[in-house]
Amino acid sequence: MARKKAHGAGQSFKVLIVDDSEEAIEQFSSWILERWPDAELHKAQTPEAAVQEAVKHGLENIVLDLDFGTRQDSGAVIARKILEARSGEEAIRTRILFRTVHAGDPGYLRQIGKLIMDKQHQPHVWGFLDKGAVAKRLAQNAVEQVFVYELSFTDIFNQRLKDSPSKEFSDLEFTVLIYICLGVTNEGVGWLVGASRQSVERIMTELYRTLGIPTRNDAPRGVPAILERRTRFCYEAITQGLVNPHLLREEDAALREVLKKDHPSVGQLYVNRRWLERKS
Repeated sequence: MARKKAHGAGQSFKVLIVDDSEEAIEQFSSWILERWPDAELHKAQTPEAAVQEAVKHGLENIVLDLDFGTRQDSGAVIARKILEARSGEEAIRTRILFRTVHAGDPGYLRQIGKLIMDKQHQPHVWGFLDKGAVAKRLAQNAVEQVFVYELSFTDIFNQRLKDSPSKEFSDLEFTVLIYICLGVTNEGVGWLVGASRQSVERIMTELYRTLGIPTRNDAPRGVPAILERRTRFCYEAITQGLVNPHLLREEDAALREVLKKDHPSVGQLYVNRRWLERKS
């Protein structure tokens, strides 16, 4: 059975376009109005304005950029905040079309992947567009597929995920990689993933090998190495494009929430209270 249109033919519908670039907003607005002249468009250029506009007007259709600068929430975090804010409003269906020039960035791919797998807070329908290379016709078709027919538009996302350098890592390895970049100790990683210290050390050895980080055994006996492995690990993870500041900020906030709900036993692991109580 064909899926019923969310909007009747020729019927006006509301779309929120969120991007820190006014030019990008105007371009996408013109593409929508060319196909749907009576569409009601709302615009936001900051994460705070995006959440406020979506919640205030009950907007269901959202075109959402992923990068608002390293000191701002990413589009994935904005989406989560909107979804959490309206979690009790069953009548509102949230349809999100993510759009970014960083379409192949493993950090953003992971953020979106976690969002769409979150059974409690996830878009009803979603799509993914390469902001830097997509043609107008493809963008219009994506809008129609996601907002009008309520069918997810994920081919570009799946292809970028397939081509991502993160494909070399299992989900467990990538999780450990993120925790190391956040500064979590081996004991802390073991507690978080439910593994022994020895298992964590084996995973880290494999990560070091994959990232091309020299081991201590490479140095002559008794000669200290000039590079510290964990610090070099974080450098390689960033420069090889496996993590970005947005992913690390979201994962850091998520880690604090985990520890607020489930502390390690007394005497097992020390948790810095100032870090734990910091606001995201």
